[in-house]
Amino acid sequence: MNILILNPNTSKLVTQKINDIVQRIARKDVNAVVNQIEAGPESLESYFDEIQAGPYIIKSITEAQDKFDSVLLAAFCDPCIEALKEISSIPIFGMEEVVFSAALLLGNKFGILTEKKHKEAVKVQHVRKMGLLSRFASVKALDMGVVEIAENPERVKERGIAIAKEMVCNDGAEVIILGCASMTGYSEELSNEIGVPILDPVITSYKIVEGLTDSGLCHSKKGLFAKPKEQKWNS
Repeated sequence: MNILILNPNTSKLVTQKINDIVQRIARKDVNAVVNQIEAGPESLESYFDEIQAGPYIIKSITEAQDKFDSVLLAAFCDPCIEALKEISSIPIFGMEEVVFSAALLLGNKFGILTEKKHKEAVKVQHVRKMGLLSRFASVKALDMGVVEIAENPERVKERGIAIAKEMVCNDGAEVIILGCASMTGYSEELSNEIGVPILDPVITSYKIVEGLTDSGLCHSKKGLFAKPKEQKWNS
């Protein structure tokens, strides 16, 4: 079984961090390949960043069709996810959608730890889009960028513990999601300090994708993710 874990930005540091975790947790009989897009933004911190990365993400997914059994898009914003499922004949999983689904199994309400302040509004929009507002406690930012989160684990842990405790005590969160791929590797220490499930974005999403790939399930091509018809192209 071959699984591609695609980092849809160009940060080698974040890609390496994802790879270190994946190679540690992947089953021995699975060929788990971690890669990043060939060009584009170093990190995805806005919708504009996602649009710029889009053509390179699509290219990577197109090239993966004959080589892999599934793809995990390893960014906690699921860029281009609907379009990727439309064009793909293999299952494509977005990290955010997978981890949101897992959180619902582990507690009544979940909170999200995100990167920068403006991303709080973005995450509320994503939760609303998925119809999960009734299971949502709150989202709070570390006020750190994606690459900075990978570079400065001590600050992440210090701020993350304080903010997560606030979400649990004040907002009713029973589960905390680390809402950025670069936060991977920090969940165990935070969980020990806070006493609720802390969902590592890479570990949680990868292990679920591994199991779903093993089951042979793929997203439906009827309705929402139907294959796009060929369009007349004008230039």
